Parts: sequence; C-alpha cells; structure tokens
Amino acid sequence: MSYKVIFCGTPPISVEILKGLENIDVEIVGIITQPDKKVGRKKEIMPSPVKQYSLEKKYPIIQPYKMIDSFEQIKALNADFLITCAFGQFVPQKILNLFKNSINVHASLLPKYRGGSPIQFAIKDGCQKTGISLMKMIKKMDAGAVYAQEELKIETNDDSGSLFDKMAVLGKNMIEKYLIDILNETLTGIVQDENEVTFAYNLTNEQEEIDWKLPKHDIVNFIRALSPAPIAFTHINDERIKIKKARVIGDEEIFIAVSKIFQVGEIVTTDKEGIIVQTIDGYIKILELQRSGKTMVDAGSFHFPNSPLHMGIRFGQKIEQN
Repeated sequence: MSYKVIFCGTPPISVEILKGLENIDVEIVGIITQPDKKVGRKKEIMPSPVKQYSLEKKYPIIQPYKMIDSFEQIKALNADFLITCAFGQFVPQKILNLFKNSINVHASLLPKYRGGSPIQFAIKDGCQKTGISLMKMIKKMDAGAVYAQEELKIETNDDSGSLFDKMAVLGKNMIEKYLIDILNETLTGIVQDENEVTFAYNLTNEQEEIDWKLPKHDIVNFIRALSPAPIAFTHINDERIKIKKARVIGDEEIFIAVSKIFQVGEIVTTDKEGIIVQTIDGYIKILELQRSGKTMVDAGSFHFPNSPLHMGIRFGQKIEQN
C-alpha cells in the first residue's frame, strides 16, 4: 500500500529529506514551502531550495504566507500524512487534523533544543553530539512523541554549514529506515520528558553580536554556530565587522613578547594566518572576516604595516548614536 503524503520544507536539509521520501513506498502529492524571498545585495527574488527541486520533479507546490490560508488547497490534495522538515512556519491544529498523522524531522536529540535553531545552539553551547529525531507533530512546538533518534558527533571544526550537511544525510537515511514503520504504526513513539526540555529559538539580529566578555571557547563556538550564515558580527567604533571563522590558540602560538595588559576584544598581534585577540581567559585567532562594505577575506591579509586592524585596536567598541 502506497500512502499519499504532503511534504513541508524550505532549506537544503529539507531537500535531502524529500529525496529520502522518493526512495520509499509513498506517493508525494504536494509540496508546501516558504514564499520566494529577496536575497543578496541585489535583492533578487529567489525560490527556496525545496521549490527549486520540486519544480524539476513537477510536484504540485503551495507557498503560503500563512499556512492556514492554504487550508482548502491542502485539503484538496487528500493526503494521508504530512511530513515536515525545517519548513519555517507553525502548522495549525486545523491542518494537522486533515491527516492520519504528521511527522516532523527535527535536528536535535529531543527533548533538547526544541525550536527553529537546534543545530546552531548545539554548536554554540559546545555540545559534543547532536542528532535527528523523528517525532509526532502536535499543537505544542516540537513536543510530540519521538519515534526514532540517531546521534551524530559534532567535530571541533564543524560549523553550522558542515553540520547541516551531515544532519541532512542522517535525516534522509532515517526517513528511509523508519518512516514506513511509523506510518504503519508498527513503530510507536516515546513521550518526551518535560523535565529535560531546552529551547533553541531563532536568534534576533542583535543576538548575533559577539560578546567579548565570554571565555575563548564560547566565543569561537558562537562564531562557528553562525557560520556560514548569518555570520557573527562585532564593532570597531561605528564600523560593523563580520567574523566568519576563528579558532582558540595557546600562549605558545604568540611569537612576540607581550609587554602590556590587553583588554578583552583587543588585538594582541597579527600574523600571516590571522588576527590574535585577547579574551577573558586567553586568546583566539580570527581567520576570516568582512569589513563594512567589503568582501569576506582571510584575516591574515591584515598582517602588513599600517594595517587598519593592528595591535591595540579593540573589537566590541561601538560609538553610541545620540
């Protein structure tokens, strides 16, 4: 028996889940994804990765600004099940009621990191592992019973981009491995422990700013979590600077005699690899950054006489506007 399913998703990780659905005995009768958006400096209108893939496959596509507004379209597809992954909108209970069951592919080991940014938060918090949970969708966000979980190690050089790629592969494999048993009800869910719940809400623009008062490992983890997008930022006076990549370094990597006491966020020195910055408990080295109005560059390119980023310059200083 082939079940009729609707798939909801938006970014590249969702495309991989959709490919997993194509490899099992279900009929994909419709795709729901976010509306086209303006992207880049030129503000070009671009479809989501899921829409681009679905157009190639000639799947029926729905792009609601609010999902409830497409209730009749969704109902008309007469699907048995709804499968979602990183769709980016709340699914109302009225729509969930259209299906025998609705399954979400969530990028964390629930009940940890409910919400829209579980991958970023796992890196930011210095977790050594994360994973994928296949869970039942209910009205409460990411709170349904968990049907299956598999773990994934977070490597020290992972950023959110590389971890998204790994999680996409894991999620695709899990859809192929477990979904039919979930739909057949031969695999039952386990209720989440509410005492273990943590949240990973989407960060606001202001929350993407680096806090130089944090320990060195926390600063680097924060930069990793926001790379390759939206990219963590800081200030020097009134200039906003994006920092895409950094690493923790030890005292032995500083090949100068440090004869002064540096403040947190202050540049200690530069070399051909990058910019060494003081933190509350040691040093980090900035490896890639982008000055306002410029392109992203290797931070080692600032290792030259009269560089605008030199010893004594302090990151995190912002001129307050009156």
